[in-house]
Amino acid sequence: MKKRKLISLALCGALLCGTFAGCSNGNGESSTNTTSASKKSEATITEPKILTTAVGAELNTLYPLNMDVQNNIGTKLCYEGLVNYEDGKVVPGLAESWEFSNEGKALTFHLKEGVTFHDGTPFNGEAVKADFEFAHSNPNFSNISAVANLESVEIVDEYTLTFHYPNAYFAYLMDFCYPETMVLVSPKVLEEGNYQLMKDVVGTGPYIYDEIVDGEYVRFIRNENYWGEQPYYDEVIVKYIPEASARLQALQNGEIDLIYGSALLSWDDYDQAITLSNIEGAVAKSDSKARNLVVNASGVLSNVNMRSAVAYGIDKKTLSNGLTYGKETPADHLFPDDVPYTDVELNVVRTYNLDKANALLEQEGWIMNESTGIREKDGQPLILKYTYHSADALNKPLATAIKSQLAIIGIGVQTEGQEMMTWWQEGVAGNYDLIMWNTEQPYTAPHNYFIPMLSRSPHVPSLKNIEDSDEFIALINAFQVNDDPIQIQGIFNQLLNFDNDNVLDLPILFAKDMIVYNSEKIDGYDFTSTPTFFDVRKIRPIE
Repeated sequence: MKKRKLISLALCGALLCGTFAGCSNGNGESSTNTTSASKKSEATITEPKILTTAVGAELNTLYPLNMDVQNNIGTKLCYEGLVNYEDGKVVPGLAESWEFSNEGKALTFHLKEGVTFHDGTPFNGEAVKADFEFAHSNPNFSNISAVANLESVEIVDEYTLTFHYPNAYFAYLMDFCYPETMVLVSPKVLEEGNYQLMKDVVGTGPYIYDEIVDGEYVRFIRNENYWGEQPYYDEVIVKYIPEASARLQALQNGEIDLIYGSALLSWDDYDQAITLSNIEGAVAKSDSKARNLVVNASGVLSNVNMRSAVAYGIDKKTLSNGLTYGKETPADHLFPDDVPYTDVELNVVRTYNLDKANALLEQEGWIMNESTGIREKDGQPLILKYTYHSADALNKPLATAIKSQLAIIGIGVQTEGQEMMTWWQEGVAGNYDLIMWNTEQPYTAPHNYFIPMLSRSPHVPSLKNIEDSDEFIALINAFQVNDDPIQIQGIFNQLLNFDNDNVLDLPILFAKDMIVYNSEKIDGYDFTSTPTFFDVRKIRPIE
C-alpha cells in the first residue's frame, strides 16, 4: 500500500506542475489530453501481491531426489503428484481417478487433460512413465515400494497408464502421496544416471521457480497457465535467513510476512513471536510426526536393560512442558493417533522412573563415580553419543534437555548436531548411541518406517545384535507382499511390540507444526492434514 501511495503522489505532483505551468503544451495546445492520459495510467497501475517467507538453509536443492526439511516450504509451490493425502484418504491430484486390477498387481491412473509443465512440455502418460522409470533406477527410491517394485509402465492411451507390479501390496497407492519425492517433473530436466541434481526445477504447480540469488532468496512467480484455481499471490519470495533470531527480527520489521513449520520455529521462538506487535500465530490440530530416538543396540547399549534404563531415565512430561509448553504431548507409542494399523496394545509401557533406571544400570555393573557423577564399569565411563539433524529447530534444545535428564542417573551424553547427509550416513553406519530419527507422515506410516530397517536406517546395525531379529525382518518382508487388512494388522501388532520390547525406538514427543505471521497482511492459515508441508493456498490474505 505504501508503494502505491508513493506512485500516486508522484503522479499527482507531475500533474500539479503541469497545471501551474500554464495548462498548455509547448505548441500552445490545451494539456487536457495529457492530464487524462496520466489519470488513466495511474488507474491501471497495480501493485503486485507478494508473499515473503524464510528458510534456514538455501532452497537450492528443490528436486524430488532428497527430503531436505527446507524444501517443505517450496515443494507444493511448484510440484504436484498424481494423488494427495487428505484427512485419512487418498484423493485426486494430477490423476482424476484410478483402479487396481489383476488381483491388485496392476494400478491404472487416468490423468487430467490439458495440463502442461512450466517449460511447456505436455503432461501426459509418456511424461509420467519417463518420471517413474527414472525414479525406479534411482537407488534413493529403494524404500518406496510403488517405485522400487515396479516391473513396467504401460501406456494405454495418451492420458491413461498402468503400473505393473509382481505382487499386491496394501500401500502402493499411499506411496504416491509423497509431496516432496513422488511428484511429476518435466522429462526435459532428467539426466540419466544423475541422482543428485536435475537440470532445473520444473513441475506443474501453481508457481514457477523463477530466480535464485545464492545466499539471498528464491523467487517464485505465479503460473499463469496453471490448470487449477489461480493462487492469490503474484509472487512468493523465500529468503535465506539461517539464524532463528534473525528470522524473528525480519518478521517483526516487515521484511518477511511469515515463518512456517517446526523445522524453523522452536516453541520459544513461537511464543516470542506472538508477543510482538502485529504478529499472530496458529498451531496445527493434528500431529505431524513423533520426535523419536533410535537406540543403538550394537554398542554400549547392546543389553536391553541398558536401553530400558535410558527409557526410564527420560521424563517426557517435563520435556513437553519445558520445551513446548505442553503443546507437543508425550509420546507413549511410535506413531501419532489415527495412523492406520498402529493402534496396538503394547506389552510394556515405560514411563519416567528413576528407581528403575538406577536399578537396571547397577544390575549391569555400572557403578556411580561420585566425583564425576558418571557411572563406570571396568574403568570405562558410561558416555553416550547423541546425534541429531541440525536443521530442525527443536533438536538441539531437546538433546540438551535429555542430556541433563540422563546425567541424573549417571549417564554422560555428548550431543552433536549434523547436517543432513552426514547425519543420515553416520546413522546408517551405526556411529551413534542415540540418534533423533523421527517418524514421518500418516501416508508413509507405519510401512515406510519399517522398510528402511532392512538396509537404509540407523536400525540396521542394531538389528544384527537383537535376538530373533530374523523373525522381525521376515515380518517386514511379509507385509510388503500383502493387501489383506486383517493379516496386515496382525503383522504390525507383532512389529510394533518387538520394536517396543527391545527398545529399538524411544518416542519422545508428538510434534506439531505452527505458523507465525504478520496480522496486517494475513488473516490466518488453514492447516492441511499433512501440516509438515506449507501450502500457500491455505493462507487467508487481508485484501
